[in-house]
This record gives sequence, C-alpha cells and structure tokens, in this order.
Amino acid sequence: MGAKKIKITKKILSSMVLLLAITLTINIGFVSATNNSTINQSTSNTSFNSTNNNTTPNQLKSTTNTTNPSEGTNNISPSGGTSTTNNSGSSNNGTPTKTIKVLIYDGIYSIDDCVTGIEDALQITDAENLVPGYNFTYVTSTIINAATLAPYDVLAMPGGTAGSDYLSSNSISGTAIQNFVASGKGYLGICAGAYSGAYYVNDMYYGWGVAPDVSCEHPDQEGNLTVQITSAGQQLLGYGGIITMVHYNGPAMYITGNSSKVVTFATYADNILGYKGYGAIVGDSYGKGRSVLVGPHPELYPTYPSMVAKLILWAANPTTSSTVTVRQVTASASSVKTFIDKNNRLPNYVTISNQQISVSQFVYELAKATIQANNGVTTSITIGKVNSSPAPSGNFTSGNIMKSEYLSIAQSLISFITDNGRTPNYVNTSLGKMSFNSVVYLFSKIMNFYNTNNRLPNYVSMTS
Repeated sequence: MGAKKIKITKKILSSMVLLLAITLTINIGFVSATNNSTINQSTSNTSFNSTNNNTTPNQLKSTTNTTNPSEGTNNISPSGGTSTTNNSGSSNNGTPTKTIKVLIYDGIYSIDDCVTGIEDALQITDAENLVPGYNFTYVTSTIINAATLAPYDVLAMPGGTAGSDYLSSNSISGTAIQNFVASGKGYLGICAGAYSGAYYVNDMYYGWGVAPDVSCEHPDQEGNLTVQITSAGQQLLGYGGIITMVHYNGPAMYITGNSSKVVTFATYADNILGYKGYGAIVGDSYGKGRSVLVGPHPELYPTYPSMVAKLILWAANPTTSSTVTVRQVTASASSVKTFIDKNNRLPNYVTISNQQISVSQFVYELAKATIQANNGVTTSITIGKVNSSPAPSGNFTSGNIMKSEYLSIAQSLISFITDNGRTPNYVNTSLGKMSFNSVVYLFSKIMNFYNTNNRLPNYVSMTS
C-alpha cells in the first residue's frame, strides 16, 4: 500500500455490518451413492514430478475458472451436519475446536484500516463459524521482536505506507520474524507486508525473505480489480472463479526460486496493473514454517473474512497427531465420493474420527488405507501434516485402472508425500497424467467399494 491512507465511510461500514449479520454458514449433509459414478475433470490437479511445468520463471498463472464466491457458505464437511462453535471448546458436531493465536502489527507505518480489517475478519469468522473446528484469537503490538512473537502461531503484517518502511523500522526485527517462521510458525503479509516478506522487490530492495522463492513487481494502482482463484485456492478457500478485490499498490508476484515450494492461490485476472497472470495471493515455505503474501486487500471492502482466516490457518499449518483406523477412512471415503458425485468438486475439508483434515491429508490416509486393506493390516494410521500441490495439473483419457496399478500408485503416493511433505502435482497412470481431483476420487471410489463389499475392487473406471 502507498502512502495514501485508506478511508472507509461509515455508510459502507454500516452496510457491511448489516450484510454480514444476515449471512448464514451452510453445511451440507451427505447420503451414500452407487459405486459406478464418475467425475468430469474440468478443473484442478497433481504430479510425481516436482517440477512445475505450468509456471514460467516470471509469472504465476491461473489454472481454474469456476463459480463466483458466496461468503459464508464455503464450509462443507463430508460427515454432514451443521457445525457451530459453542463455549465448551468444541463444535456441536463433536469436533474439538483448535485456537490459532495471531499477532497483528499495528505500529509505525501500518495503516489503521488494514489492522482493523484483519481484526474484523477474525471476529466475523468466529462469530459466523466460517472455519469450523477453529477459532482465532489476536493481539496487536507496536513492537515485533522475539519476545512479542513467542506466544503466537502467526504474525500478520498489514498494509502500510511501504514495504521498505517496515524493513527499515526500528520497531520491527526482521531477524526475529525469520527465526519465528523458520521455527514452524506462520506469516501473513498483505500489501506492504507482502513486499517486506518477499525475497526481492524488482529494482528496489530485498525483503526479509520469509517467502524465499517469491519476488515482486511494484504496480502503481489504487481501486478495484479482478482476481482469478486457482485450483489450489479453491481447495483452500472453498470457492473459485473471478472475484473483485480492492488494491492499493500491492505486489504482482512471480517465482524466482524453487517453484515446487510455491503455491499460487490467486492471480490477477485483468491487465489493470499491467501484470495479468502474476500472483495475487501466493504461499511459500521457510524453514519449518509457512508464509502467505497477498497483493490486494481481502480485509477491506469488498471484504472476504473467511479468506483472511483460511490464509492465516494455512500459514499456521496446525499439527495433528491423532490416529484413524482403516474403517474410519473408508467411511469418510464414502461420504467424499458422494459429495463429489453430487457437486462435481472436492469438499473443502474432510471430517474423520471427529476431526477436520485437509483433502491433501486425506489423500495420504486413503493411500495408506488402500495398501493396508490389501495386506489385511488393521493398525492405526497417523494423521500428519501434508501440504497441498504447488501447481496441480493433469490430463487423462477415460478407462480402467487395474488393481495392480492403483496399488502401485498408492505406494508411490505415500513415498512422495513422505519424502516431500506435500501431494504431487499429478500422478502418472496408464490413462495419462491424473489430476489431484481425480486421484482423490479414484481412491475414494476404491475405499467406498471396500466399505460396501469388504474387499478391494479388481479395477476402477475413471472418466476424464
């Protein structure tokens, strides 16, 4: 954000409050479906090649075009039932509520409206249960150092006068921020906070580098523009397509490091900035932690409160250490298959053993359960961290995947995730490169069949 301070009128704020007050979170239940249903693949994707073949060295391109968002209706659990947070520390479907603790910088060079926007987004998210299973607490601080960061899961650096101002501020320790993220914590940088968190701002300065593989161009534009949500963004945020966001000189981002580490959640959809297709919202890893850089302002009107919260949650990357049984995985697989058959898309998350996990985590559970079911092994499966594919893609022809092949795919999938901590961009099969959506559907069909017939199928039919 440039030096001009954002002003939001009382009239707009009143309209926002009225609109948000009537917004309802809708959670959809599920029923079982037949074993022969297929999914048409027109979006998103996965790969055993860690190389991103769809992203040029200087551009982060969109891969998905789906429906426009409807804030407040994005949280869908394959276990069904309405989920709202109560005072006992759990949602009313029995899922334990986890708290994500956020430190928001509000010191010198920060913009008041941007700080307030992040606060409001987290308050709305909790009040309307936009991210079931999680609540968000926050504290603001005018000083960022090791001591102020220590109790928190994520640091949020809001829009400010300039990224270079943050870098030169005596109130902010870049070394403390780097150590904080490297230790396994998260960073959310919006506008000025994105510039300062990036590796390099072209022809201007180097940032803290907590997104070490991402560099920035510095557009000069203020006002609304359009943003394209990618397939990875759809998986995280729960909606896709082209949306309108407000922009105040925020970065247009591109990859200058390891492309396999970068996840593109959204790109600029028009050429108002002169950088159509460049990254608008990107994620990267630094040490054991994660960073999200955002060029436009989801916290300012038109607001996207759940987007702010879900990006913070992605950066926090909370750990889970519980275990599940093969039968619990198969039961959830049946619900996931039913959801995909009905909606022709993946759910936003999967509920298994009374906890919500990402679809990327669930793929790992599906692959493990498939191997164990084939071997007659009943030991529990640990739920661990699995990052999403950085550049999902794929294209295959319709046909059958025989049992020997899908068992080989499952084992290779387990090995890749174990070695890389994330799902691959695509999976090589006899039918071609199978996308992330298709891999989820493939193993959901397999385990749904097992759930019904107590044996693995001899083959699985897949439709492109």
